[in-house]
Amino acid sequence: MQFTIDNAEIIKAVDEIMKERGYVPEDSIKGKTIGIKEFAKKYCYPHGIDWVKAEIFYKFKPNWVIDIHPGVGRGFTIFEDEAAEWMKEHRKEIDWNA
Repeated sequence: MQFTIDNAEIIKAVDEIMKERGYVPEDSIKGKTIGIKEFAKKYCYPHGIDWVKAEIFYKFKPNWVIDIHPGVGRGFTIFEDEAAEWMKEHRKEIDWNA
């Protein structure tokens, strides 16, 4: 006896199992970290790194940045999902013309 299963049904079943077990899609920002260059490009365009530091990091001191003063030779670590949500909630408080 042979069974034929449609690929769409297999994909649906695998997606449900992955979701139940807490796996996130590859293109998801959940749990992903980015640097300040990528953050500035994705969330603050056309502003650059210095503007992000002055107008967001130093003014608001967000908790989604590991260390807003990383020192020489060290980079910023930003939790992207938390940063994206924060930017959406606080976009009107940011001085975009500074």
